[in-house]
Amino acid sequence: MVDTEKTENLSEKEKEEQAIVMRYLSLFNELDKYFDTLVETDRFMPYNDKLKQISEWKFAISWFVRLHLSELKYFGELRNHIAHGLKVDEYLYAIPTERAIAKLSEFIEKIVEPPLCVDYFRKEVYSVHLWDKVSEVLKNIKSDWYTYIPVYNDEEEFLWVITESGILQRIANEMLDQNFIDLSKVRVEHLHISTAIKDYMFVSSNINMYQADEIFTTRKRKWKWLGAMFITKNWTSKEKIIWMMSWNDIALIDDFVM
Repeated sequence: MVDTEKTENLSEKEKEEQAIVMRYLSLFNELDKYFDTLVETDRFMPYNDKLKQISEWKFAISWFVRLHLSELKYFGELRNHIAHGLKVDEYLYAIPTERAIAKLSEFIEKIVEPPLCVDYFRKEVYSVHLWDKVSEVLKNIKSDWYTYIPVYNDEEEFLWVITESGILQRIANEMLDQNFIDLSKVRVEHLHISTAIKDYMFVSSNINMYQADEIFTTRKRKWKWLGAMFITKNWTSKEKIIWMMSWNDIALIDDFVM
């Protein structure tokens, strides 16, 4: 720590710099202690080792830490520069900028309390039943831009998902075969849309922004398109769908992650 008597002899500028440093160290210690609770260790572990363990394991914030690993490491290096200077002769040789403090504060907020998807994607899910007319489904797609629509039977059991592109493909195939169908009479049950390729999935209501971003990104890298995530309490299709996220929401997710 800085000597109290020496502090009294500092100029106003030096006192301001000292306050900035103490603020930074306080924030960094808050982050470091949180990492201790996360990796469940009561012994000393180097800060970078904690970062490595968190980034490689399956913690709720692992994806976020991996994406910002270099910045998080730099915060540790800055802390070391400050601490080493104080140990040498109790003077400050490294002073964090306001930007560094603001960024560290932002990281702490995002790491300690990862934003849950259900808190931001309160998008009502439009669903249909087997007896619903396709003409009505098309009207709703046109008016509200629905893209992924769950289908249920009489027992309210989830069956499959129909999409605007899937319906269009079905209609196009019928027209090419010169089977001009009357859409006013066609029901959802007549749309025998293939479920071989599932470009949707069910996720838990506990999923956070970072986990959602990781899933979308990983699927994209593997060339396995993911169009929608349906959120249920425990991620099973047998439960009521609470909300949903689509590929169009990825930009909003990136705002939190990046």
